[in-house]
Amino acid sequence: MDLHPQSISSQTFQHLLEAYPQTVKSLARRKASARIKRKPAAAAAPKTKQKSSWTSTGALSAAQEDYIRTEVDEFMSLDGFRYEGLPGVVAARAKGKKDDGYECGYLEKEELVRLVEWKMKHGTFRPALLGLIRSNSEAVVKSATGEAFRALNKEGDEFPKEALDILTKALRGVGVATASLVLSLASTADVPFYSDDVYLWVCMEEVPTSADTGSGEGEAEAEAEAADRLKRGVYKRLNGELNVKYTMGEYRGLWEGVKKLKERLGHQSEGTVNGVSGLEVEKVALVVRHYTLLGGGHGDGVDKKLSEGMKVEEEEGEETKREKRKLEDAQPTEGRRRSKRLDSRRINPA
Repeated sequence: MDLHPQSISSQTFQHLLEAYPQTVKSLARRKASARIKRKPAAAAAPKTKQKSSWTSTGALSAAQEDYIRTEVDEFMSLDGFRYEGLPGVVAARAKGKKDDGYECGYLEKEELVRLVEWKMKHGTFRPALLGLIRSNSEAVVKSATGEAFRALNKEGDEFPKEALDILTKALRGVGVATASLVLSLASTADVPFYSDDVYLWVCMEEVPTSADTGSGEGEAEAEAEAADRLKRGVYKRLNGELNVKYTMGEYRGLWEGVKKLKERLGHQSEGTVNGVSGLEVEKVALVVRHYTLLGGGHGDGVDKKLSEGMKVEEEEGEETKREKRKLEDAQPTEGRRRSKRLDSRRINPA
């Protein structure tokens, strides 16, 4: 199956989009399970008298399964809030009074907090960043987001620099990536969110394997391309985080890449450019990045087929793991892995 952003077909794109709910639920379960493994049993367990039900080895206990189920439910609730609930709220506000200065909508403080919580659930959890977001006043959040949505409406199809600047300058803890997330809620424009998933797929053209050809030549090309990225210092750290600065220039590249992808897929679908949205690209990018969850045998009920006639080969997961190991072996390491993670937290707000 061809997953490359420059050649993916509209049919494959649609199949991947349909696989998003299964993929994100599987991802949420994997994240929750990983937290259980990282934490001591006493720290991870609920504060009940039955601490003995939590074990560090063997099958998951009933308490651990309850913990994972709760985490997955919260994850999916935030997902619904981000993709359905909050965009609808912003759109409803935009249709309200036209003389209140918020004719294009706005966000309230707690809505911004929940949106950033969703962002961290999907990416890297940074408590300090959430604290900065909470330090903004209700009035500032409402004013800044309302002004940004108005600026976005004026900019039309142009790169939304003015709207991004308004958010990043007025709100503590809001960088270019978070600002793009806020703007992606607007119904008046189709602004893509600067997520790691989208950047890896659209800008760096990272796909799980050369599954479309299965040839040694394709694998060699992928290795050469990955080595070149490492030389330029643009790839992923050993902890899996994207090694970028989340700057305006990087986002402009992502914005242009998503626009081209939408236009190409739109023309395939009876010439309708609006047939693919930025939100759909965002979801498909996540599925591509976590493609092995669709057939990796994790035992969480995820189908091993995207659709009839589109089979996921069993070898694909192992090929992906081998490729990632080669990339990690080639990347220079200095210091302990934990120090790299701590260093990433000192980067400017994303």
